[in-house]
Amino acid sequence: MKNPARALAVLVAILSTVACQGMDRLERDEVVVAIGADAGDRGTILDTTASPDYGSGGRLTEEIAGRRVREIRGTRGEERLELATRFLREFPMGEVIAELHELMGDAYSELGDPVLAAAAWERALEMSWPPNDLLGLPQTNIELPYQIGWAHSEAGNPMIGADWLTRATLISDRSQLEQGLRFIYAELGSPGDGFDAWFSGKLAATGVQAPDFELPGYGFDSLRLSDVDARLTLINFWTPT
Repeated sequence: MKNPARALAVLVAILSTVACQGMDRLERDEVVVAIGADAGDRGTILDTTASPDYGSGGRLTEEIAGRRVREIRGTRGEERLELATRFLREFPMGEVIAELHELMGDAYSELGDPVLAAAAWERALEMSWPPNDLLGLPQTNIELPYQIGWAHSEAGNPMIGADWLTRATLISDRSQLEQGLRFIYAELGSPGDGFDAWFSGKLAATGVQAPDFELPGYGFDSLRLSDVDARLTLINFWTPT
């Protein structure tokens, strides 16, 4: 070969390019990238004017977001709040926003601030995915209503705490829920005719009451909704055709 030095340089460049393929990196992007409602998918809108050292001005990939969240999860207290707040400021519409608010709630709880903890956890619940049900309850993270209820109770709002714990009983049968409700019931001075009656009243006021109706049965005459003796009833409308 006439120019071995040049050939060696080309070979090094090729190897470097191959080695870098698939690497988790941030690339400068002067165009605001919108991946969200306009694009038919959840995503993020980037602020290219923010400081680039934390990734702004580049595409926020799923790998990068996951790495940042793992880094934040590995911290505690004030450091966690600082890093989470910075991430939310840089990427206000990222898919991991709900998880970041939940981590902030954990940090506030650790720092002894139940008011801010409850607010952060409620924000996490509002932004959770899949979306919440009709009662504002999560379809996946059933721990959040329990945590929110206790935080409100610790913040001096036992009635709000009782409402959240009651809602949590609709999606979880953990024994701590009843224990927490009994504790709040005693803190409120044991109102009413006993705990069971008090809890039944709160449950009736919390759940969505469907109007009574009757449907023809399959293998029996008919069935009325009011005849179903269950705490929670799921009605699935379907067709075999």
